[in-house]
Amino acid sequence: MLALADVAVTVKDRKASASWWNEKLGFGVYTLDGPGGHAVLVAPPGERFVIHLCEGFEAVEPGNTGIAFMSDDLEREVRRMEKAGVTFTEPFRKTEWGGSAKFADPDGNVFWLAGAPASFIRRETRRRAARAPGSARKSGGRVRSKSRRAGNRTR
Repeated sequence: MLALADVAVTVKDRKASASWWNEKLGFGVYTLDGPGGHAVLVAPPGERFVIHLCEGFEAVEPGNTGIAFMSDDLEREVRRMEKAGVTFTEPFRKTEWGGSAKFADPDGNVFWLAGAPASFIRRETRRRAARAPGSARKSGGRVRSKSRRAGNRTR
C-alpha cells in the first residue's frame, strides 16, 4: 500500500518553527525518531496530513509553498491569526466562494488560506484519490474480483 504522508517545508530551525506553528496557529507538534535522525511534524488538531519541518537540507528560496488550508469561517480565522502575530503577505479578501488570504512563517514560507462552507470541507477531507486502472480493492485480507457474484472471490 502506498499513502501520502506529509509535505516538507525547509526551515532554519525546526524546533523554533514547530513552536511558532503551535503558539500562533494552535497546531499539534509530533516528533518521530528513526533511522537517519529526528523528524518534527506539525498539523492542525485532528488532521491526518502533516507538514514536515526540514532543517539542514540545501537552502531553498522562501516564498509560495503552494500549501493551502481551508476554514469554514475564514474571517474569524484570519483575525485570530493576526491577533497571535502572524504576518499576512496577502490580506483577507472576500469572494463569492468564501474568501482567501496568504500568510508567512518566520522563514518566509508562504501558505494559502481558503474559505469554504463546512459541508465542502467535510466532503473534501473524506475524498480519496481515484484508484489506478486495473487495481483491485483489498478488504480484510481478500482481494475482491470485479465480479460481485456470491462466492466468486479470489484469495
